[in-house]
Amino acid sequence: MSQFTLGANKRYGNPSGPTFFKPKTGRLLIPLMATIGLGFGAYNYYTEAKMRRETSVLEEELRLARNQQLMDAYGDKNSLHDIQHALDTYHAK
Repeated sequence: MSQFTLGANKRYGNPSGPTFFKPKTGRLLIPLMATIGLGFGAYNYYTEAKMRRETSVLEEELRLARNQQLMDAYGDKNSLHDIQHALDTYHAK
């Protein structure tokens, strides 16, 4: 028999072997990957914001400590002794 005869045993369409993704699964692949990407981006943003906040709190504590040192060093300057102490501290730096 020839390959061109009617009724040849050829299959057209989907292959007979197993496929990795079924058509229904393929339609869900893009939304699934988009959801995973959004989750990854949100997690990275959250961790970065948390780290920025911790850094800013630390910098604020250092700034307040430095301001307190300056206030202790220079005092109120209400008396001559306070002014002299402030000048000595200023010249020492």
